[in-house]
Amino acid sequence: MDSDPLLLPPALPAELLHYIIHQCAFPTTLVICSTRGGFLFSLAQNIRDEQQRDQTQQNIQTPPETAPTTATELLSAPLYQVAVARHIRIVFIPTVSHLRAFLSVFSVQDSKVSAPPATPPGLPVSGKRPLFLIYGFLDMHRGTSEWSAQGLSNTAAVFVETARRVGFRAVAAEPRVAHEEGRQIGMAGLLTEMIPILSGGGGRRTGPDLDGSGWAGRTVDVQRVLGRWFRFQPGDWESINSRSLDP
Repeated sequence: MDSDPLLLPPALPAELLHYIIHQCAFPTTLVICSTRGGFLFSLAQNIRDEQQRDQTQQNIQTPPETAPTTATELLSAPLYQVAVARHIRIVFIPTVSHLRAFLSVFSVQDSKVSAPPATPPGLPVSGKRPLFLIYGFLDMHRGTSEWSAQGLSNTAAVFVETARRVGFRAVAAEPRVAHEEGRQIGMAGLLTEMIPILSGGGGRRTGPDLDGSGWAGRTVDVQRVLGRWFRFQPGDWESINSRSLDP
């Protein structure tokens, strides 16, 4: 159903913005779980990396026509896409406690983002549902006392209930990052990660390298926790951005 809360595959900043511009309907709200400066730095790095990759490919081979990357499309966005972006509410929230507080008092009426002009007669009216999208939901909890099944469930419950209360569709996505070996961490890597059951230090890491070791005590995988609240969106971002959300 198009009202089910959805967890999208990990996304680069440019992929996220491309998606929300094309999939949004007013008054969509985007919550970015980082500082404004941190997100803009990641976005700039993402665009530079794709531009360098495009340039390298052009030097190696010169096909008749090269498909534009997401970042290239974002930089060359037509005016209507820029206009759409002006009506998206974007909030930067770097901590779990601030996110829960924001969700508990969230109101569409509090937004300072203006509504878009009415659709002219004769043009199709979008039937898309407004999205409440959190970027970095898991990442925000990681490394804190709330990195647990209890902590994730508490935040997910507030998020899903808030979206339902205001009539939005709850959607979450993680930043796409790479292992030290250079391999991208996909949806499967996120969902199979093990976390302790309880918050507040109920589980502790073991082994000489605490950052890369396992947890002592009872643990559960992320998929089992988030599966209570979200439906998982399969596929890659090229296919996701080429179509609407799964029904």
